[in-house]
Amino acid sequence: MLKLKRLQILGFKSFCDRTDLKFHGEGIAAIIGPNGCGKSNIADAISWVLGEQSAKTLRGSRMEDVIFAGTRDRKPTGMAEVSLTLINPEEYGGPDADAPTEIDIQDELPSAAAVLTGASDVPDRDWDEAALRTRAAQETERAMEDAQPGRTEEVEVPRSKMTMIAVAFPEDEPTFAVPLHSVVAAHSSAALGGPAQVVLKIRRRKFNQQQFHSGEIVVTRRLFRSGDSEYLLNGKLCRLRDIQELFMGTGLGPETYALIEQGRIGQILSSRPTDRRAILEEAAGITKFKTKKRLAEARLEDAKLNLSRVNDIFDEVTRQMNSLKRQASKAERYAKLREEMRAQLRVVLASKFTAIEQDSAELDAHLNRLAEEMQQRTETVQQLELEHGEGTQRSYSIESEIRENRDRLSELAMEIDRARARRRHNDERCAELQVRSAAAETELAQARERLLSIETERNANRQVLDCAAADLAGAQRELELSQQEAAAATAALADLESRQEDFRVAIFDTVSSASNLRNQLAQAEERLAGADREANRLQADIANANSQVEAFSGQRGQLALEFETVTQRVSGIAEELTQLRRLIEAKRSDEVSAKTNLDGLRAEYATALGKKGSLESVIAEHGYSTESVRRLFQSGVMQSGFAPVGVLADFLEVEPRFEHVVEDFLRDELNYVVVKSWDAADEGLRLLRNDVDGRATFLVHPEDAQAKFSFVLDEAAHSAPPAVQIIPLKHTIRVLDGFGKSLEVILPKLRDGYIVPGSDTARGLALENPDAFFLSQSGECFHNVTVTGGKQRAEGPLSMKRELREVLRQLGELERALANEEMKALTLGREIKELSSLLERLEGEKREAEHQSMTSRHMLQQLDAEMTRVSERMSISEAELQRLVGERAGQESIIAGRKAEIDALEQVRAELEQQLSVAQASLAALRRRREDAAQNSSQRAAQVAALEERHRSATAALARIDSLFTEIDDRVQSLETQIETAAAEKLRREAESLELEQQATDFEAERNAGQAREDLLQSEKDQLRARLTEIDDLLRNARQLLDQARDRRGELQAAGAKLQADAMYMAETCLNELGIEREALLADTTVATVTGEELSMCDQSYREMRAKLDAMGPVNMMALEEYRETAERHSFLDGQRKDLISSIENTTATIREIDEVSRQKFQEAFTRINENFQTTFKKLFGGGHAFMKLTDEENSADSGIDVVASPPGKRLQSVLLLSGGEKALTALALLVGIFQYTPSPFCILDEVDAPLDEANIGRFTELVKEMSIKTQFVLITHSKKTMSIAPVLYGVTMQEPGVSKLVSVRFGAA
Repeated sequence: MLKLKRLQILGFKSFCDRTDLKFHGEGIAAIIGPNGCGKSNIADAISWVLGEQSAKTLRGSRMEDVIFAGTRDRKPTGMAEVSLTLINPEEYGGPDADAPTEIDIQDELPSAAAVLTGASDVPDRDWDEAALRTRAAQETERAMEDAQPGRTEEVEVPRSKMTMIAVAFPEDEPTFAVPLHSVVAAHSSAALGGPAQVVLKIRRRKFNQQQFHSGEIVVTRRLFRSGDSEYLLNGKLCRLRDIQELFMGTGLGPETYALIEQGRIGQILSSRPTDRRAILEEAAGITKFKTKKRLAEARLEDAKLNLSRVNDIFDEVTRQMNSLKRQASKAERYAKLREEMRAQLRVVLASKFTAIEQDSAELDAHLNRLAEEMQQRTETVQQLELEHGEGTQRSYSIESEIRENRDRLSELAMEIDRARARRRHNDERCAELQVRSAAAETELAQARERLLSIETERNANRQVLDCAAADLAGAQRELELSQQEAAAATAALADLESRQEDFRVAIFDTVSSASNLRNQLAQAEERLAGADREANRLQADIANANSQVEAFSGQRGQLALEFETVTQRVSGIAEELTQLRRLIEAKRSDEVSAKTNLDGLRAEYATALGKKGSLESVIAEHGYSTESVRRLFQSGVMQSGFAPVGVLADFLEVEPRFEHVVEDFLRDELNYVVVKSWDAADEGLRLLRNDVDGRATFLVHPEDAQAKFSFVLDEAAHSAPPAVQIIPLKHTIRVLDGFGKSLEVILPKLRDGYIVPGSDTARGLALENPDAFFLSQSGECFHNVTVTGGKQRAEGPLSMKRELREVLRQLGELERALANEEMKALTLGREIKELSSLLERLEGEKREAEHQSMTSRHMLQQLDAEMTRVSERMSISEAELQRLVGERAGQESIIAGRKAEIDALEQVRAELEQQLSVAQASLAALRRRREDAAQNSSQRAAQVAALEERHRSATAALARIDSLFTEIDDRVQSLETQIETAAAEKLRREAESLELEQQATDFEAERNAGQAREDLLQSEKDQLRARLTEIDDLLRNARQLLDQARDRRGELQAAGAKLQADAMYMAETCLNELGIEREALLADTTVATVTGEELSMCDQSYREMRAKLDAMGPVNMMALEEYRETAERHSFLDGQRKDLISSIENTTATIREIDEVSRQKFQEAFTRINENFQTTFKKLFGGGHAFMKLTDEENSADSGIDVVASPPGKRLQSVLLLSGGEKALTALALLVGIFQYTPSPFCILDEVDAPLDEANIGRFTELVKEMSIKTQFVLITHSKKTMSIAPVLYGVTMQEPGVSKLVSVRFGAA
């Protein structure tokens, strides 16, 4: 077994300088020191070097927190490094294999010179702490510089020697290699055909060239402040996984139980059951098996994914190979037929090129003549448009002048009204000012009279105030004499009261002494009563104990009956749980079925919703209309009141059974664009001519059509032909939005259309009624001697709208079905949830019943102990009763003595009270004298207070009169100012009224002139409008002739464009099919040209050959080569598939074997550790009972582990209900059980004895000493008793703030 030999720390937390801890490999070592000195950092360092990845576990927020952060006098270090040395004593052959741990003790402090120079014989004995720190900091910097990654260099290495990199660069760290040509230019040796070179990037490192011995393992972990980290194993770089696999199964793995840090002793019990299972798995040695199983499962999953991909590729390649085999023979037939077709195509193309050139020449001549005619008509139109534009512009200017003149007239009228209203307002204001001035003058006279009366009243009040002041001074002098007489009487009374107080104090002392004696008497009586009560209680306890002994026998029988009842209850609950699980499975099956139906309905709903959106989009965008109509609606250019209302199809509704007949018959009419006015129609035609290519028919709504004919239909002139089963077309159509019967006048086909049962009937009726249209149910239209029919066209707007209504109805039904299915699924889910809750409740009841059964059994075991304790309590109560009898006699004698003392004190108190009554009589006479003097003084004081109140009233009245005088004087001045202001405003407004009268006269003259100007402009406008109407008629005729010429030119250009397109298409065909240009084909004299019927026959022959080639489908001319390559790939994939299948089978077998071995090992470890745990628990607690159990015994492979403990004298209960010390002892018992089964190389215990008392610490130390025979212990403690068992003590101090130092002491060394 490995043993801990050495621990080196550098820059880790508070250990700034290099710190070296040497262990003797066995027994116990203790680490001691005050709180906060860094003891626990040693345990953190060991946990960190073994691969701990959680910064929280290391008591930090980030992993960088483990690096020394610096202090006031120390700089932060650039890295943290911890090295752990373990040895195998059986194999280790180092020089210190048998040497004990040596402790260096310096009796004298080194001098500063010795510290800096390294010499030991310097005579200066002064201590220099700064020099020591400087030297330690320099050593730390050198060590960190050596450990830092060095610079990266590029080294050229032959590719053939890439496997010898470790030999060629034993002291360097290779990072990666790249081909030489990707980094530098081609080397001359490569150009000469030399061996290929690669560039190897080497990071120069200074690794410690320490010699390691057999049986020695040194694990090092470094973390740099830059974020880089590395692991070293015996001085060589390695991975974290290498470290974890090395210690896996030894108790030092990821789920270690050998490092018990602060607080973790309690976490072992309070953690989840699965976490406790991980610790037992580590002890059982199956952690490495689980790791291998996870890797095997990952490889198995990758292999299955690869096999799935290979199978897909294999199937695809197989299909390709079969297809290529057929294509190979097809390619030969295709090549022969293609050559024959090309020969025929040369003759056809050459002949058609010649014919197209002749037709193009004729079209060009005709177009030239038509262009001359259009030029003349265009000039005429331009002249008319110019004249029309000038007239329109003049009309606009006249209208602008009229509008401006009218605006000016309106402004003049408003100004006249405003001036007159202002004048009226001024007159009203002048009258109002005159009234206000008169009122102000009246009020001014009254205010002046009031001011004189107030002046007289103020003088009289001043005389009253002087008289009140004289009376107040005389009364104050009499008050002072009365107060002096009252003071003399008070002094005499105070002297007598002082003597009387002395008597009272004496009486109080006497009473107090008597009270103390009474208290002592009461206490003695209370103790006597307490003794009686205690005797009664003891007698009751004895009787109660006797009754308890009698009740225990009955309780035992009751517990036995309860145990049997609980056992039956557990069986019943188990059966009920089985039935409930079956019911839940059935409900879940129904829920899955409901969800499946719900998914199907949702798919149908989504399909219908998409169909609805498509139909709405087509209808909204008029996708059923012609291209020109669609572009007219989509362009959005017809705005500002010219926007179309829609197409005629938007205003019609047809019976469903006649929709296809109506759509075929009125296909063009349904696309009529409905507009509100002729201006909108003209705007639409202009857009179609200039901006939007195409043609369209505009239908002006009858309300704005301005038609000069009646929209009322003559029913007599257009009556239906007498026949049976003939339905007028207008009766199958319902017209919306104001068209009414006017649509029958607008559309003769609607008015004269009839639907008949069959084609024969329709044909006969058409011959009899030449003006009517007869429609058969199959879609034919008979009119006069014509018939129209054929295959049904694509869906029209009417059928689309009907289909949209059907889709909306279907969506409604699907929504209701979805709601029902969702409600069903929710109901099943709720039932399953309720049943699951019931299942959990029953399982809880089952666990509670099992716990109750265990409790009953435990209580039966405690009954005997209880009976023994009751007997002991009875004997103690009887002895206490005898003691109380003697105490009662002593208390009775004390009571008699206290009563005699109380009688003597009562006699002394009576004498003192008699003397006090004599003094009380003299005191009454003095008090009457003092009261008379006080009464006289009070009367004088009341008289003074009344005079003071009179003086204050006179003063307040005078102040009020002064304030009123000031207020009235201010009002007089304000009234005078108002009168002056009103007179000035009246004069100003009278002047303004004269000015407004003159302005109104001027405005009236200007308005008369403006009205005359408007009459002249209106006359000129009427004449101009008549001329513009005449020009419009001429312009319309000229444009109509020009449009006819343009239409003819368009037809000729279309024919020319068709010829040109045919020529281009044939030229492309010539280039694509024959691989030659048109000119080269025409220049070839060997190709004969044909015309007429012979050309048609050649063309037909070519098309037949083309049809045969097209019928052959795509032909792969590279089929033979592709078939050979595909066959090779097929063979390779077949081999890969077989290898993957074999690998999956082997991996599956390995996983099964790992599971079986893990199960056996865990079962064995669980049984053994549970036994050890029970034994150790009884040893630590001196009795009691504890055990481990699986949370799910049916699934032991994944079950968690619960711990149940019952210390002596307590019921069996969960460990979470134990006290802190009991939890610590229970966790220690569990750890000891684990160590007894699988000892770890060493164990770190960080202050696990903190919650224990002295007695339990003694049990703990004895247990550690027993286990130290096999396991090495390192204890971090504050307890002296724990320290006493360790032969080696390491003291951790913090002499320098923030920097931990180490001092070691060994006991028992020879």
